[in-house]
Amino acid sequence: GGGLPARPPPPPMLRRANRRRGPVPLFGSDELRFKAPADEGAGADGGEAEELTPLFLRRSDFRAAWLASGGSDDALPAAQVSDLRSLAWQMECESAFDWRSIVLVAPQDSIDLALELQQQQQQEQASDAPRRKRSEVQRDLFPPDTGVVGGFPR
Repeated sequence: GGGLPARPPPPPMLRRANRRRGPVPLFGSDELRFKAPADEGAGADGGEAEELTPLFLRRSDFRAAWLASGGSDDALPAAQVSDLRSLAWQMECESAFDWRSIVLVAPQDSIDLALELQQQQQQEQASDAPRRKRSEVQRDLFPPDTGVVGGFPR
């Protein structure tokens, strides 16, 4: 399989939720596919790499991925628009479709922010660690009762 599944009409409760809260649009196309890295998915056993269908939260990210994959602006396919809540409902109810081929792609600025926050957290953790003297580190590595002093046998 692969590509986007046919969209059955969402149930009334889901339609009401989308009217009240607004839909969470997803943009994709059967014409835009990614290959899974060889160390993931079906390609891990040396077989054919799996084709993945990306879904984007922004139309501009859909366009950027199309252009990055070698497509031209003139040949940009029409985006197939879905809704995140509807997709989740389909995933729960539709068992015939292989959902592993669908990949949700976060907006690039969200990815950049997550990486920046991760780096800040790592820096804070590193600066929170108390600075230790070399002798303290050596004492922990080579406790006095081991007969080893400074890394060398006595």
